[in-house]
Amino acid sequence: MEFNYTAQDVIDQNRTKMEYINSIKDWLSMCNDKLVPPVLQEQMIVQFLLSCDNDVEFTKTTISAFYRCKKAAPELHDDRDMRRPDIRTALNTMHMATLPVRTDDNCAIHFFKLNDTNYHNYDVSVIMKLSFMLVDVTLKNNPPDGLMVFLDMKGTGLMHLTKFKIGAIKKYFQFLQEGFPMKLKIIHIINGAYIMEKLMSIIKVFIKSELIDMIKIHPSDMPNERLYELVPKKCLPKEYGGDLPSEKELHEITLGQLNDRQAFWEIEEMIRKELGK
Repeated sequence: MEFNYTAQDVIDQNRTKMEYINSIKDWLSMCNDKLVPPVLQEQMIVQFLLSCDNDVEFTKTTISAFYRCKKAAPELHDDRDMRRPDIRTALNTMHMATLPVRTDDNCAIHFFKLNDTNYHNYDVSVIMKLSFMLVDVTLKNNPPDGLMVFLDMKGTGLMHLTKFKIGAIKKYFQFLQEGFPMKLKIIHIINGAYIMEKLMSIIKVFIKSELIDMIKIHPSDMPNERLYELVPKKCLPKEYGGDLPSEKELHEITLGQLNDRQAFWEIEEMIRKELGK
């Protein structure tokens, strides 16, 4: 599977060590979990190590959870085909981007904003699937030291909440908290205080306190100067007074990156399904 870096690149940056990578390789070769591949590309091992602060035992637990959660939630992790009508509809409904500029501490930023406010077109399960696909786009390049999520909920109404499926949400947060291959740092949410209050009442039962503490909900009248204290100006689309291109342009760039990752998803899913036989 294609990556734009090698494990040695990350080692040379003093972000991990070959001894940690070899420890994971040895464990994989002897692992009795039939859902876990006996071999992983070094780049994937590095991703997991970085997400776990190079804690080898925690990394083993996370890798196992990664494959267990994917097996339990095919609706979120399988059939990642950019030609599917439901995926194309979701990509029109929600603008999303892995932003091209990272924070000074090497955090990637994922941006989401509702584009089509018609709740009939809002399929939250497909949008959740796409949010995980976006992770694979980000991890194709030099892996970040963390992930910041910036979600603008302008245009989201109560009828959108009727589209949430409790089973899929539970599986989504289980993967996010147990098997996620990046270190989630913070989730900034703007223009959605009222809706988030209702949504949190639904999802809080699935969320650990650590994740709840990462979710920061901000008022809709927050000035740009305050926003720049949360998200660097250099990392924001121009609609927010940032230095990046417009959200539409960033979304279009990300669409191309998603299309370029198609072969990766096909190979990754094939490996998982072969192991599950």
